[in-house]
This record gives sequence, structure tokens and C-alpha cells, in this order.
Amino acid sequence: MSGPVIAVAGASGVAGRAVTRELVRLGHRPRTLVRPGSPNRAPDAAVVECDLTDRASTLTALRGVDRLLMLTPFHPEQLVLQRNLISASGEAGVSRVVKLSALGAQRGAESSIHHQHGVGDDELRAAGIPHAVLRPNAFMQNALQWLPTIRARDAIVLPVGAARVSMIDVEDIGLAAASLLTADAAAGDYDLTGPEALDYREVAEILSEVAGRPIRHVDAAPTEVAAAMRSAGVPEWAVAARLQLYATYRAGEAEAVTTAIADITGRPPRDYRSFAAGLAEQLRN
Repeated sequence: MSGPVIAVAGASGVAGRAVTRELVRLGHRPRTLVRPGSPNRAPDAAVVECDLTDRASTLTALRGVDRLLMLTPFHPEQLVLQRNLISASGEAGVSRVVKLSALGAQRGAESSIHHQHGVGDDELRAAGIPHAVLRPNAFMQNALQWLPTIRARDAIVLPVGAARVSMIDVEDIGLAAASLLTADAAAGDYDLTGPEALDYREVAEILSEVAGRPIRHVDAAPTEVAAAMRSAGVPEWAVAARLQLYATYRAGEAEAVTTAIADITGRPPRDYRSFAAGLAEQLRN
């Protein structure tokens, strides 16, 4: 299929892989930008190693690109990566950017993730490149990170209290991003959510049904969760960022439900029960 050259930055992550799969399904051969040495290389895609912390490397990777999915990984200097991509996009002549941000992104937010994305969103708008900003909520696929604790304790251990979160399937993010990358125009900001806001007790009940055994949510103290992350080798900046994110959940900042997925793609987002059914084998082992 001939058409624009589409690049996917952050292609080795779970959301980047989802966007890449959808672009391939639509008949494109996207240029996937991955970290040097990354083993995550999508089939049917052109792979370009790129160090997003280095502007020159980023610019080289974007030469000849028409449209860009701008996804930056969880990183202590995420804003630096975003600025390199915005600057290099302008110099390389990228004609459209679809940026993956985060629900709640805002300059000055107490969450470092939300602050850095908020500044990056503002700077993309100021750059004058035609764009869309997608702000997804927590990924349903985060459940994969809970599997070791579920197997060991039959529990999801998170310091979120009774917070309700409208989690979203990354496959829906991939569909929305690919739709905007391949459409005739891309503009606007979209808050992406699943179809319902669930608390983690309800999530545990759904996973219990799938697993065929009781699974509960344990509302551990933030200090306990921080200690567990540190003992697992999580760096201090990441511990702080995750605790800040959990605090936004407890404050009710992740419970909004929007129609953005249906508005962009023409189909409703997947619900958590449908997603959980795909985890059955892993939950039972």
C-alpha cells in the first residue's frame, strides 16, 4: 500500500506495539523507532534504532517521515524526549503528529508524569505542527504486572483505596491512534477511557471469576508499596512517580468516562470483563 511514511516512536512498548499492529492491519509498513539493542521488533514494520534522549539521533530517524505517533516511554526525563521529538519533527518536515499523553496531563500537576506530559502537550501545540493529543487512562494491560502477586497472595496490592478508574484496553488506543494517523486530518484533544469506572475490589471480583478462585484487592499503605518496589530494584524516581499516580486515583482524578474511542473509531471501547477473559490461562497457572 502506497501512502504516507508513518513512524511510531516508542514502538517497543505495549501501546506502541498496539498502534503498530493496527497500522500493519490497515496495510501500512510503519517505521518503528526502538531503543538501540531493543529485542522488541515488530514484524512487517521497518525498524530504526533511535536514542530519543539524543536530538541528532531522533532527527535522523525522522528524516522522510510524513506522520508520527509520538509516544515516549516511562523515563525520568520524559519531557526531554518529548522536546527532542517535537523539535526534530519540525526540522524533518513531519506534517502530522499524534501524541500519546496521559489522562490528567497538565502543566504544574503534582504528578510528575502528568506535569511532563502537560508541558509537552503545550509545546506541541505551540510548535505549529498539525496534531492530535490522545490522553489515555490506565491500561487494562497493567494487570499483567500484578500476576506474580496474584499467584503468590491471591491479591492485587495497590495503595488506591476505593478509587474508581476507567481503565482502557491498549488495543483501543492502537485503533484510535492509527485512525488519526491515517485519516485526512488530525486535530483536537481526546481523553481516552474504557466504558466504565471500576474500583479495584470490582476488578478483583472479575479476575476471581476468570481464575476460578478468590482474588482480593489489598489496599496497602503507600510506604509499604514503595518498600516493595525498592526491594525489587525499582529506581527512586519511578517509585515516586508511581506513588504520585496512585494519589491521583485516590483523589478521584481517573474515574471520568468519555465517548472518545467511539467518536474516533466508530465502535465502543472494550470492557474489563472482556479483557480479563483473555487472561484466564495466566491467572490459573
